[in-house]
Formats: sequence, C-alpha cells, structure tokens
Amino acid sequence: MSHQVVIDYQGVSVEAQAKCDVAVASLCKIGKTLNRIHEAASSLETSKVKEYEAYLLEAKEKIKTKIEAFKKSLDAYKQRSKKVDSDSKEYNQYLQTKDDIIAKADELLNLTNQLTGSKLAVIDQMIDEGLLDAGNRLFENLEKKANGVLNLDEKMMDKINSIEDVSLRDLTYRELLNGENKGLSFEQLKAKAQEEYDILLGKKTATVIAETKEELKQQGIDTEVLNNAKTISEATSIANDAIVDEKIRKETLKVIIKSIKARGFIVDTKNNLKIDKKNNIVKLVALKASGQRAEFEIQLNGKFMYHFDQYEGQACKKDIEPFLEDLKNIYDIDIKHEEVIWENPDKVQTQKYQYVNKNKGTN
Repeated sequence: MSHQVVIDYQGVSVEAQAKCDVAVASLCKIGKTLNRIHEAASSLETSKVKEYEAYLLEAKEKIKTKIEAFKKSLDAYKQRSKKVDSDSKEYNQYLQTKDDIIAKADELLNLTNQLTGSKLAVIDQMIDEGLLDAGNRLFENLEKKANGVLNLDEKMMDKINSIEDVSLRDLTYRELLNGENKGLSFEQLKAKAQEEYDILLGKKTATVIAETKEELKQQGIDTEVLNNAKTISEATSIANDAIVDEKIRKETLKVIIKSIKARGFIVDTKNNLKIDKKNNIVKLVALKASGQRAEFEIQLNGKFMYHFDQYEGQACKKDIEPFLEDLKNIYDIDIKHEEVIWENPDKVQTQKYQYVNKNKGTN
C-alpha cells in the first residue's frame, strides 16, 4: 500500500510555547536599551534619566508578569489535554481552555510587540542624539531661571504626565517649555511632539529593519518576509510571526521524529533531512529495516504531508493510525483536516510522490 495525505493541523501547546519564547527574548531587547541609557547618561540621579529607566523597567515587568501567568495557564492546559477524551463531559470545558490558551498567547505576543519595536527605537535614537541629557539640562536650567516666574498649568501637566509613551511624553513637555508655543492647547503640543517623534523614528527605521533581518537570518528564516515592511512596528510584528512559525515547524518536526521512531522507523537526520528553500518546506525520510518508507513535508502554514510507502495491502495502517494517535494524545497536535492525495492499497508502490502545493485548499 502507498498512502499520501496532507494534514491541516494546530499544535496548541507548541504554538503557545513559541509565542512565549518570543516574549522572553524581548526582555533582552529592553535590557539592552536600559544598558544604553546607563552608559550614555552623565548621571543616573537626573530626573529625566530615571524617568526613562522607570518606564523600561515597568515595561519589562509587565512582560515578565504576563509570561509567568501564561506559563502557569499553559502547564494547566497541558495536564488537562492529556486526560480529556472527546466523548467525556469535560470535553467542552477542555475546548474552552484551549481557546483561552490561544487567546492568552496572542495577548502576550501583542504586548511584546507593543512594548518593544518602535518605542525602543525612539529611545535608542534619543540616546544617539544625546537628547536624554539635553532634555534634563533644559528642564533644570528653566527651573533655575524661572525662580517662580514660570507658571506651568497643573491641568496641562496632568495631561502630559498621562501620556504612556515616555518619549512622546518627554517631547510634549519640551514643546510646552518652548516659548514659541505659548498659548497652544495640549492637543496642539502633543501633535508637534508627535511630528518630532516620527522624525526620530524615521531616522532609526532602516537600521532597525536591517538588524531585524540579521536576527531572522541567524535563526535560518528567509529575510524576504520583511521586504515590504515600511515601519518598525510592521517589521517587529512580521518578524515575530515568522519566528513563531519557524519555531512551530521545528517543534512539529521533532514531534514527528519521536512519533515515527515509536513505530520502528530509523531516522537519519544527517542524510535524510532536507530543507527545500525554493518551496519553503522541510523534508524528512524515515526507513524500516524491512523496507517500509515514511516521508514527510512540513510547511510553514499549518500543514504537513505524510507518505507511507512500500507496504503490502493494508499493513501501513498499523503504522499510520498509531502515529496519528500519538500526535493527538501525546503531543497535543490537533488535526483539523485530512486530504488524501492518492493511495493504492493493492501492491507495493515505488512511485515517487509529487510536491503538494501548500496553498491548495487554503483560503
């Protein structure tokens, strides 16, 4: 028998863990910017420097807290997924837990994108231009010269202090202290600050996108995914999604190798594991001493193809069915759809399978 099938799947635990890993990596990026502030600042006692430091530490703590809570939820989900049968009364509750985990993983990744990317880039550019120290000196000099004459509207200050982004808040405050802006409303001051913010961001965009491409390259991910990214926010989101997808594929490959070994196959990853960069797929061939053959293609869009060959009659079902059960019950791989490309149950087949278009059957 020869049996070739394309599987649409979702590895909930694998996907959730991959997004958590990206969030963990983002903590290092915040840490690097903190180190730059420490190195560039003339004095850590200045109020402006301490304001930036507090902002970054708070962002880091938000992500860390979210990560810790998420890990606990993921562990609880993994324990539940191993015990629930589709016919049990607890199955609906399990499905709800699964949906919650997916939602929480997305929340974690969105928070990571929000607190890194553009916000870190603007702070880095302000450090490059010496604006942190310059802003602090401006503030101190004005205070000294004012001697009580400078009257800052309390309501205006409350509005400025409510701006979450520390860089935009700082730039808005500078616009307030600029004598040319006397009489402008909060919205007008913030709009002028936003223009300056966008200029700083624009100066950093090419550098950050280039650095992001290098990060993808080091992880073996095609940098072409960033070719259409115009902003740092776009590049950050696209890159993180690409990293998650690649992590999912790598973990899925590990799961398949473990499962197929349990069926008695020998997997020589050195010689029988190939990366097809043209079609963006990973190919794996596993063999049995008796001649049976299992081939896999793992794609990036939630699909993999398996092809069991060199079996007599229906014998390969003894390997296929337990293999699929292992994916579901041991490794939490949820099979959403199966599409049989072709099968021949009669005689040993030697025909080589053809690559299946990964966009076939997708929306």
